[in-house]
Amino acid sequence: MKNQCFLIRESGDGGGNVVSSQHIIVRRNAALGDVLSATVIADRLNQIGYETEFQSHPSAHCILRRVPSVGRITEPHGYCHVDLDGAYETNPARRGLHFNDMWFERANQSLNPYGIDLGKPFNARPRLVLSPAEHAVALAKFSNYPRPWVFICPRSNTYNVRQVPDGIWQAAAERIIGTKFWLGTHPSPPGIVDLQVRHMDNVMVWLSCADLLITVDTGPMHIAAALGVQILAINQSSSPSLHLSDQCDFEEIDIGLGCENCQLNGCPKNSWTPPCQDQNPVAISDKANRKLQLGAFGNDTSAVVCVYRPEVDMLNRCLKAVIDQVQEVVLVSDKAGVVPQGTLENSKIRRVQSRLFNSGYYRKANFGARHTHGKWLLFLNDDCILDPGAVEKMLSCMTDGVGMVSNLLYYPDRTIYYAGKIRSPGVRGWGHINHRQHNHDWKEPIEIENACGCCVLVRREAYYSVDGHDEDYFLFAGDDDFSLKIRRAGYRIMHQPHATGIHYEHQSVSKTGDIQTLLMNDNAPFDRKWRPYLDWNINRVPGNFDYIKA
Repeated sequence: MKNQCFLIRESGDGGGNVVSSQHIIVRRNAALGDVLSATVIADRLNQIGYETEFQSHPSAHCILRRVPSVGRITEPHGYCHVDLDGAYETNPARRGLHFNDMWFERANQSLNPYGIDLGKPFNARPRLVLSPAEHAVALAKFSNYPRPWVFICPRSNTYNVRQVPDGIWQAAAERIIGTKFWLGTHPSPPGIVDLQVRHMDNVMVWLSCADLLITVDTGPMHIAAALGVQILAINQSSSPSLHLSDQCDFEEIDIGLGCENCQLNGCPKNSWTPPCQDQNPVAISDKANRKLQLGAFGNDTSAVVCVYRPEVDMLNRCLKAVIDQVQEVVLVSDKAGVVPQGTLENSKIRRVQSRLFNSGYYRKANFGARHTHGKWLLFLNDDCILDPGAVEKMLSCMTDGVGMVSNLLYYPDRTIYYAGKIRSPGVRGWGHINHRQHNHDWKEPIEIENACGCCVLVRREAYYSVDGHDEDYFLFAGDDDFSLKIRRAGYRIMHQPHATGIHYEHQSVSKTGDIQTLLMNDNAPFDRKWRPYLDWNINRVPGNFDYIKA
């Protein structure tokens, strides 16, 4: 019999019954950003049915109070089940590991003797929830200032390897659009509104209103990410990409010294003025304006094309067909993939490679999305060839409240691959309508319950409001999951039959392994996650999410 790694706490449920809960104590007693980052362990424990007590120093309690998965907050004392202190500080491989990897490694080691396994660090992203009243107060504070609202965190008060001189911030701010707000604890340079920061409570509430945070310090960076705010993070002694999840909307600035992410608290090259302080204000302002002007305050479309080991001719047909219909193309691979020689070169195309190996489609899609800038994200399989004008026609369906649009796709023989998905009453799954037929039933745009993910246009705001794609899926079922998440968040999904293209099915998938095995492996987490929805809506199409309240 395994040891019991929890305390049994009994309390009344209001009806005279006694309720028992499984209670686990987690400790992280360090910098505020690290404490917030470590709450992903509380999130996962909460998901599998455990109540979490989180031990940390009092200055972090204002943050922990707003983490939904933390049931009780105390100062460090006595025994804890999961001690995350030193989890990365003592890890010899920390320069190449994500913080989530280290949190989960330590937590699983601690909990394994008690028969608890938190699994892999997928979909691990801290969350903060503010009350509507708090957010309303903050909006009132900033409502008289022109948007966009850009917040600047100029330095860490502790380490000079996370600082940029005020003169650089002033020069950058002069070029950045909108109103700039100063999150420093010292007076701001001219041209930046000084918020006179005194308490982290204020920082959290104010950041909930931000259109963009530019930061060198990881504390505000983690807070902004947990609130769903866009981030421009400067890479100095600690790499932002090893702190933040790809399900967050962030971008790095790296001046290419080669010594970034040294993980040191003091610079061995120059202890007084580290070289990484010498940032280019023009680069900061240009990247900030690009995120603002092309994204929420613009109208650009970014295509995300994920590749494994494609045939160069097929990939180039895909790229050539889409290149004139969008403002940028992000070509995404991981360390198991190959972008073949002879792939189209174009100023609109940027290649990005994740640090992961054989990560699957959905993790690559999240990695690629965060390297885009557009208001609209076109996720396009590398074996889809769009017809001229397809993206414009999909955009025509992006009216208020619409989060995603799919289109009509044919096989090369001009029979139909996808003309929409439908779920019949009594059935727990979706099928492609008019599959392998020559004519399609839906002649005009129509709202749908679920969309095929091989070519979809997604509103950026909607994408990040649902944490992007679920990383539990490898190749299949993730598009069904994403569709339901989009609708659960209150967005509509449209199908646009006037936007057309050709799909050469399974060109990349067939190279990754047995399709049936991959399909079964991905269907399992989908069934666990969405069976309550399908049971509730077994005879209702489209379904609703009232079962959550039932």
